[in-house]
Amino acid sequence: MPFSMTGYGRYSTEDALYKTTVEVRSLNHRFLDISVRLPSPYLWLEVECVRVLKEFFRRGRIEARIQLEPKPEVSAPQVVMADNLVRQYLNRLNEARKRFRLAGRLRIEHLLMIPEGFFLVESGKDDEKALGDLVLTAIKEAARRLLEMREKEGTALASDLSRRIRILQERIEEIRAVAGNLPAVYREKLTGRLKELADGVVIDENRLAAEVVYYAERADITEEITRFNSHLQQFTTTLSLAGPIGRKLDFLSQELLREVNTIAAKASDLSICQQVVEIKTEIEKIKEQVQNIE
Repeated sequence: MPFSMTGYGRYSTEDALYKTTVEVRSLNHRFLDISVRLPSPYLWLEVECVRVLKEFFRRGRIEARIQLEPKPEVSAPQVVMADNLVRQYLNRLNEARKRFRLAGRLRIEHLLMIPEGFFLVESGKDDEKALGDLVLTAIKEAARRLLEMREKEGTALASDLSRRIRILQERIEEIRAVAGNLPAVYREKLTGRLKELADGVVIDENRLAAEVVYYAERADITEEITRFNSHLQQFTTTLSLAGPIGRKLDFLSQELLREVNTIAAKASDLSICQQVVEIKTEIEKIKEQVQNIE
């Protein structure tokens, strides 16, 4: 079953330290092209993110946008008390109060007057393992959601392509039916034309038969019809395969167009020309759809 190359997936998650949101979208591309956008402090995660995305996709332009931020309670500076230092100050103050019989009691504001008793500590370094696990989990889930959308669109594309292939099968069978009568048609046309030009002269039937055979051979499209049907069968079979099939379908659609162009060049019958126009219109639509398949 084919996968579309266009889609979108989004996933948000968090742990005790970080919160992350991952958005992944895919577009048409001839090969696999992955782009990951991370906040500048976390660019060291890019290689692992690309590695994970390669496990999910084989073709297309994959763009991943990762929003990542520490939680405020983790990233904010912390107020730290120098316990040993404050304890020593309090002990010495109590000793001084008793020794010198000082009046009054220690109050909270006295603690704030202790030099370097309290100070700010900036948040520590990121926990790289926890951060990496969180981001990669989010990327995998966003990629799975993107794949689900691509699969749904791929199913719709396969249905549309199968319908168009059936139309081509009907059209080429109509051409086959007409092609079987072409020798008789050429004989009738040649006979009529020769009678006009001969002006009463008796027509050599052997020569007429030879001319009919000559033009019939030049206009024989049996081989092209056979190859056309073979390409249609390969196209249908390829649609049921797993994995990237877009390039093969694109090649087959080009081959279909080449065969029908040859048919148009060899057979000048009006009804065949009309069918050729219909077939080429369907093939162009098929080529457009195939560009969206992985």
